[in-house]
Amino acid sequence: MEEGFIVNSELYRLLMEYKGLDDDFINKVFEIIMKDEKGLEPFINDFVVKNETSDSLGTYSYEDKVITLYENNIVVNERIRNKKLLALQVLRHEIEHARNLQRLHECREDIESTVLRYSLKDYAVSHGLDSWDYFDKVDYFSKFFRGRRKENYDLDPGERIANIKSWKYIVNLIKNQRRTPDLLDARKLLFFSYINGYVSNGCYLNPPTYEYLLKMGMYHEHYLFKKRVEEKQYVLETRMMYGLPLSEKEYDEEVLKKVLLQKSKRQ
Repeated sequence: MEEGFIVNSELYRLLMEYKGLDDDFINKVFEIIMKDEKGLEPFINDFVVKNETSDSLGTYSYEDKVITLYENNIVVNERIRNKKLLALQVLRHEIEHARNLQRLHECREDIESTVLRYSLKDYAVSHGLDSWDYFDKVDYFSKFFRGRRKENYDLDPGERIANIKSWKYIVNLIKNQRRTPDLLDARKLLFFSYINGYVSNGCYLNPPTYEYLLKMGMYHEHYLFKKRVEEKQYVLETRMMYGLPLSEKEYDEEVLKKVLLQKSKRQ
């Protein structure tokens, strides 16, 4: 679960030693993280901390390539006790969106790139990275798509990937704390990020990425993607990450094992 990340000792020290959440802490976190993000600079033009009410904890603008964190919203949010940790997770989440955009521009055909193209279909169409046959006007498509994507936020594969990877980053950063409240909170939120969007219809679990394609009207993509997934038989970690089919047992037991939680912790 925690492979693929290098623990940043400088960031960990800042997290442990800094007394509370403020603009200075957030900006220092951003500076430290970006030292490790070589090649991502063209996809992050600016970073802004705002102390105002918003519908979000943070945002990333795909057109302007600006990351914004809303400090006030983070302070009052009840998802996690440690607000410094939450601010770090929100920042990582938005950085993952920048990474998603970078991956889209690489025009790869692996499973992650494929689902990200579904998430960023409007951007891909308007920037010549993909096509959409059902709409003659790109502007109309973009307006339609963005509204529908907001309605289906929990199913959006780009949001799921950013949330999972950001909480995995947090878990990996503090995993040596063993059984601290912070680590337990992070593992729980990683667990909920993995299962987000899966809904039982009484017979089986509807995979969020399949549901997303149907809700967004991408019926042909749904047919082709489902066929690809059935042929490839992806491992559990891949299916969890990209919102692909899980069995009831995997949903009830295996995801908990992946995040190192006991079943009682799910309640």
